[in-house]
Amino acid sequence: MKVLLHACCGPCSIEPARLLLEQGHDITIAYLNSNIDDSHEYKKRLDTLLAWADNEGIEVVEGIYDPKQWNTVIAQHWHEGDDRALRCQACYRFRFDELAQMAAEGGYDAIGTTLSVSPYQYTQLIEEMLNQAAAPYPELTVLFTDYRPYYPAATQKSRDLEMYRQNFCGCHWSNVEAAEERVERARQRKQKKAEEKQAKLRSLTTSDFDYDLPQELIAQTPHPTRDGCKMLVMKRENGSLQDRIFRDIYDYLKPGDLLVANETRVIPARLLGNKHETGGAAEVLLLRERFDIEEKTSTSAVWEALVKPGRRLKPGAIIDFTREQNDSLSASSNDPASTSDSPVIMQVEVLDWIEDAQKGERLVRLTTPLDSLDEALHQIGHTPLPPYIKNYQGDEELYQTVFSREEKSAAAPTAGLHFTPELIERLKEKGVGFETVHLEVGLDTFRVVETEDPHEHHMHTEYYSVPQKTVDAIKRTKENGGRVIAVGTTSVRSLESAWDNEASELVARERQTTNLFIFPGYTFNVVDALITNFHVPRSTLMMLVSAFSSRDNIMKAYRHAIKRKYRLLSFGDAMFIY
Repeated sequence: MKVLLHACCGPCSIEPARLLLEQGHDITIAYLNSNIDDSHEYKKRLDTLLAWADNEGIEVVEGIYDPKQWNTVIAQHWHEGDDRALRCQACYRFRFDELAQMAAEGGYDAIGTTLSVSPYQYTQLIEEMLNQAAAPYPELTVLFTDYRPYYPAATQKSRDLEMYRQNFCGCHWSNVEAAEERVERARQRKQKKAEEKQAKLRSLTTSDFDYDLPQELIAQTPHPTRDGCKMLVMKRENGSLQDRIFRDIYDYLKPGDLLVANETRVIPARLLGNKHETGGAAEVLLLRERFDIEEKTSTSAVWEALVKPGRRLKPGAIIDFTREQNDSLSASSNDPASTSDSPVIMQVEVLDWIEDAQKGERLVRLTTPLDSLDEALHQIGHTPLPPYIKNYQGDEELYQTVFSREEKSAAAPTAGLHFTPELIERLKEKGVGFETVHLEVGLDTFRVVETEDPHEHHMHTEYYSVPQKTVDAIKRTKENGGRVIAVGTTSVRSLESAWDNEASELVARERQTTNLFIFPGYTFNVVDALITNFHVPRSTLMMLVSAFSSRDNIMKAYRHAIKRKYRLLSFGDAMFIY
């Protein structure tokens, strides 16, 4: 049959024309598209169609381009706010009436359209309007086919031929609607991608944050010079690595950046004494002070503590502490006879077990005959070191940061150990700000996650403070395009805990509690870069740094560090993630 085939453009003509020719039809393409709002767009589509058709040996006839008349007809059937299908139905009928008349006058046997190749058109309405347009002409046959299954092939072929491909049907309204739909499809793709990412993150187990920790790489002493240790520099987004020295942090910080460090100081919380009744060796490790049990005085306070031997130190037990007992770091070497006449500097009474606590944890009361507990602690206490540091006999002050102030913590914020007063001063001279927060670090920071599902892990609670001065400095830094660089994971947890989600701003806090568990998928609101140490496998700190970059990037960095013999953990080398 001799077929007059309506076409909206070149790409949509490829497959319908091929199929009709394969069926033996003699086709002519009719370009009848007064719906196209812009004359430049109209001509661009026509030129693309003509170039393709000429190459295929297919004749193209052009109808009258009358967008004014098209708008008049559409206005009779559709108004803005009406169902879009009504507008499209009127548009189909307008163009198909022109097609049917042209076919009847030109002696054609049948009419058809390429519109049905597009999945964005109303296929059923196209068929109905094509039949209605042909009805006044009994001699015309309607050749309608749902060409949507061929849309992918048509799309690929048109791209291979580098044909112009429009992204809207033609009229003004379709252009606006198509733009809105593209935005919505992009939003849906982004949402789907985010949901898939979240699902993947939720499936992470504690074992995913495990690695083989060589015992010989666990640093047992600090570096001879604080800022002379190694520093592994990692780009947060792509995980690229550089091996540097910590003092080179100067090269990575810019004027206008702000360092925020934890100013806490480690208390002399390790107490070595003897049981009052038997003289047997005992050890008390102070964890956190309690203010809800009884009123604190200058000579009495209640603490949560870890006691040894745990099985024998039950409620009611009393432990004596003398200065002589604490001349040695090993309580087991104490000779009760040699200290029995020494004055007791402090006594610890075990009050109770702590509900849901770790093995060996007790509620204890500290008392002293001296003027203050602080004086007593400094006479008999030792700085508690992490359990993986064995027999350190060096200067305990090297387990304190140079900017530490109030003694509140049972462990040091170790990322800050690498700074020297000279390095801080050089950075300030460069225009880098330096402010502090205070988080009271507990021994839980060294504990690994016991549950295979990390979401079942009970995160410990710590006290933290973020002063208004630091909040103001961060606000200025952000407004001026600078970065907030957290010195250590404790600074990260302080700053992120102080973020007010409802107000979308950082708020000053004074000794508030936090049990913030930062896991991959967490959105960081304050921190832009991080200085940190290398952490224990299967720990919440491994999960935090993985959240700041990615689990894959962090594990790659740790493999790199181990291969190059970095010193690991509290006394070890540093990382800078930016």
